Amino acid sequence: MRRKWVKTIREAERDFWTIVFSAKKRVGGRGVILPKRFETVPKIRRFLQKNMTRCLANRVIGNLDLRRIRGKLAIPVGDGIGAPPIVKTKVLSKSPRRVTIAAWFAFDPSDRFFRVYQLFKKPNGRWIVVGRHPLDYPFDKPGQQRILAGCCAPCQGRR
Repeated sequence: MRRKWVKTIREAERDFWTIVFSAKKRVGGRGVILPKRFETVPKIRRFLQKNMTRCLANRVIGNLDLRRIRGKLAIPVGDGIGAPPIVKTKVLSKSPRRVTIAAWFAFDPSDRFFRVYQLFKKPNGRWIVVGRHPLDYPFDKPGQQRILAGCCAPCQGRR
């Protein structure tokens, strides 16, 4: 089971970078235009919702800092290294439909950098990421209030 959980986490992290690295056409310093596959926000949301909840997908979209250039959707010019490899995981809590996992990433040799992921099992048997803590780049903009629950307030009422 642990492999499925780690795979879900890895795919959720990779999805963000897939969108960022798909943008190829640079328009000066204003931004990089996204391809047809990601030309609208609903297309981006649908792509992200394969591995995360709608609320987390909306936060990711907010952190993409999308803009319109000549009527096309674009992201700011910048660099990225991509999704770092997961080197170690630890299951913090587990139930039949929910699991909380701490994941350590390879780019920190001191072994102090980790994130805690909350996963939920959908009725069809697939696992999705419900929460990611601490919520920092690329999923949370600096200066905003941190959301410590797994999802947003409207979703909390549905549980």
